[in-house]
Amino acid sequence: MQSFNPFYNQNFLKLIIQLSTLCFLLSWPQLSLIAAETITSDKISSSQKTNRTQELEARLTPNEKEWLKKNQNLKVAVKSGWMPIEFKLESEDHRGLSIDYLTRLADILHINFTITNYVDDISPEDADIISGVSNKNLKNPNFRLVNQPFLVFPLAIYTNKNIEKQSKIKSLEQLNNARVAIFKHGLIGQKVSENYPKIKLVYVDLADEAFEKLRAGTVEAYIGNEMVVDYHIAFNRLKFTEKSGLTPFSSEVSMAVRSDQPELASILEKGLAVIEPDSEELLEKWKVTDTKNYYFLNAALGLISIILILGIVRFYRFKVTIKKKEAESQQLIWYQANFDYLTKLANRHLLHNRLEQALGKASRTNLLVGLLYIDLDNFKRVNDQSGHSIGDKLLVDAADRISGCVRSSDTTARIGGDEFMVILTELKDIYSLENSCQKILTELEKPFSIDNHIFFISASIGVTLYPDDSQSSEALLLYADQAMYEAKKLGRNRYQFFTQSMQADSSKRLSIANDLRSAIHNGEFVVYYQPIINLKDLSITKAEALIRWDHPTKGFISPLDFISIAEETGLIDSLGQWVLQQALKDLSIIRNHLGTDFQLSINVSPYQFHHPENLLSWMRNIETQGIPGGCISLEITEGLLLEASNTVLDTLSAVRDAGIELAIDDFGTGYSALAYLKKFDINYIKIDKSFIQNLTSDNHDAVLCEAIIHMAQKLNIKIIAEGIETVNQKDFLNEFRCDYGQGYLFARPGPVEQLLKLLEAPDRHF
Repeated sequence: MQSFNPFYNQNFLKLIIQLSTLCFLLSWPQLSLIAAETITSDKISSSQKTNRTQELEARLTPNEKEWLKKNQNLKVAVKSGWMPIEFKLESEDHRGLSIDYLTRLADILHINFTITNYVDDISPEDADIISGVSNKNLKNPNFRLVNQPFLVFPLAIYTNKNIEKQSKIKSLEQLNNARVAIFKHGLIGQKVSENYPKIKLVYVDLADEAFEKLRAGTVEAYIGNEMVVDYHIAFNRLKFTEKSGLTPFSSEVSMAVRSDQPELASILEKGLAVIEPDSEELLEKWKVTDTKNYYFLNAALGLISIILILGIVRFYRFKVTIKKKEAESQQLIWYQANFDYLTKLANRHLLHNRLEQALGKASRTNLLVGLLYIDLDNFKRVNDQSGHSIGDKLLVDAADRISGCVRSSDTTARIGGDEFMVILTELKDIYSLENSCQKILTELEKPFSIDNHIFFISASIGVTLYPDDSQSSEALLLYADQAMYEAKKLGRNRYQFFTQSMQADSSKRLSIANDLRSAIHNGEFVVYYQPIINLKDLSITKAEALIRWDHPTKGFISPLDFISIAEETGLIDSLGQWVLQQALKDLSIIRNHLGTDFQLSINVSPYQFHHPENLLSWMRNIETQGIPGGCISLEITEGLLLEASNTVLDTLSAVRDAGIELAIDDFGTGYSALAYLKKFDINYIKIDKSFIQNLTSDNHDAVLCEAIIHMAQKLNIKIIAEGIETVNQKDFLNEFRCDYGQGYLFARPGPVEQLLKLLEAPDRHF
């Protein structure tokens, strides 16, 4: 006789489901009300608390324990309308699943969490933690996600059970050519579109919108977070809706922590790991429980029916869950490895694969392949002045515009920051390549409207061609990069084809960049000083600090050859910090030698003002050494003032508060915006040597120099003329009543010992 197993008897299963459904329908109104009202404080038992606390303490480092002692009160940003994850009803406190997790964390960490309302651009001053971020969709640059999500829910398929053909839908494969509602914010739509391209996605902003379309029959299904949607259905009594199947995808919820608090991020990660065994208990709480006595009987029937259904469903979903997790994991790993998180374009890894495929096909068809390297001009200014959230939106818009200028068979990729690449395949000639470049330039020149503000950028494009330039993908990528930099040097907002002369220049720059990294550690740099002469009495009370590179094999290398490379490679910060420290040491020697105050003028790059940590630390060092701030003048560029972000403004203010003076270097070659000089309380203007070299009576340069000097005097700003090499030039400047002069006529730059000898010389003659 065949043994009876109720879990494999279909008639028995049907009977159980019918009875459970009847009980569930009888209790539905009460269940939905309970879903809206039920919430209790989630306190961990004393024994559990002790065990969890001891386990966590064993995992924490001494630094993390010390950090916790100093930070007992933390602010948490919580959303108000995300049932049952976190929400707030009228006249009630925040509650939900993430609040329960926070309560457990507070218990075992012995800290207090203060809840505050979440907004997208919340400031680090207003929150230490963001309690719930869906699908890693975090765009606030001031926060970073913890490494692991603390909640993972399957995505389910919901249909209208009153429509017969919908009730038969159990999987995504059955939704081919069907219209399916899906939440438009996040990666889920992208995943479904890539894996099930025949599904017609209908994007919605709210769950209510999706259910209304489902009720009206304008969509055949809705795909959503199982936990959230189930709760929404119960809360709003959507009796026409049923969950008909599961997808291989899932939705994640993670916490985020202030970027400047790495200790807190590590502590949270370890705390969440410790309370992981409690996750099932916490989840069960939000699967609807009853606290109203007068609903007890009906609610009990409903709960029994749910338990029966869940037991049956869990049994049959066991293998489905395993397959779903495997598919989800593989899909997530593949997507993260191949696509840019922000623009959804291909990333550098996928670009390399597509380029290899394109070259392989081109070698068989004898057609050309074009590679474009696109860098956005002036994007940094937008990012610094308007914030990273605006910058990210501009990047997304720019990515859409670039993609719209090429064919769907071409590949557009974001390879980092504001840099993009395009692979144009199966080209018959270069004319279509040029047309694409011009189309991209034209589109990016158009204004960008973001959050009711208008922004203007352009682009520099480097172009290389297979097989004309090379048959190697690595070489083509390098050549496109070189051509892009050439487009930058030629004025930007243009495209430039690669040439062999660029290769020679690139090799030289690469050699300098490689040597530059070791030169800082090997002590190959020296600071030279060039005196600045008071043109009225030829006294010397100032000098400019100038960096020189004494290469062990190439000799002295001009700053013109390595400063720009240091800025491009990010080494300018280390280099600038070294110059500041060395100048401070030499200034102490000069002051002790002379017995009087002496001013050193030091060049500071825009990078040091945009990332001022080292500069501000050096300024504090000045105070501890007892050197007056007026003994130092910082030379900056005009462009820094016109692009002044809040960081730059704060740093300029700190410089002024320390008594340090400011000078504008190479004045006249850039914006020459005198209105900015008074606004930022500039002390000196240095007229560029290109104006001084051609000084003759009543010529154009003489007129400009005289005008600059007279206007600066009206603003009570001192003038320093650079590059004075002849007596005639000095006499002209004296006639214009220029304050200071600097150049080979007086002295060439030299080490500090040479400057001291010049200062001591009793018979100086210039």
